[in-house]
Amino acid sequence: MPRALSKAPVDRLGVYKRYEEVPERYRLHQYAGEYRDRDVWQEFVEAELLAEERTDRYEQDVRRAGESWQQHLDSRGRHPALATPADVETWCESLLEERNAETVYLNYWVKIQQFYDWLLYHPAHPHVYNPVVMAAVTGECASRVWTEKVNRGKKYD
Repeated sequence: MPRALSKAPVDRLGVYKRYEEVPERYRLHQYAGEYRDRDVWQEFVEAELLAEERTDRYEQDVRRAGESWQQHLDSRGRHPALATPADVETWCESLLEERNAETVYLNYWVKIQQFYDWLLYHPAHPHVYNPVVMAAVTGECASRVWTEKVNRGKKYD
C-alpha cells in the first residue's frame, strides 16, 4: 500500500522549508534578467494545461488564474515566474477577500502551484523551491487555501 502524503506543507518541500533558508544565490529574483520579456506562464499553459483538448470552461479558468497571478506580480514589480512566498500570501489574501477558500483553491491556487511544480522540475528553469507551498508554511491566507487543498483528499494532490 502506498504511503499517504503528509498534509503538512513543510513536508512537501525539498531542502528549503522557508524562504529565509534559501541561499541568496538561489533566490528567484537573481534570474530577473533571464526572464525579462519572457512569457513563461504561456509556455507552461501550452506545454501542460492545454496540451490536449480541454473544455472552454477549463480554458477560461486557466486564463483567469493566469491573469490574476500576472496582474498581482506586476503590481509588486516581479516576474510571474519569480515569486516569493510573500507574493503568494498577499495574492491569497486579496483573493480571499472576495471568494471562499474552495473557490480560491480550485480556480486559482491549483494552477499556480502546478506552474511552480513545472518550473521546479523542468530542466530549463533554475527553480530549487516552490514559493506557493512555502507560503502555506508561514502565511495565514495561503495556509487557509492549503487546508482546503488537503481536506479535499488525494484526488487534488
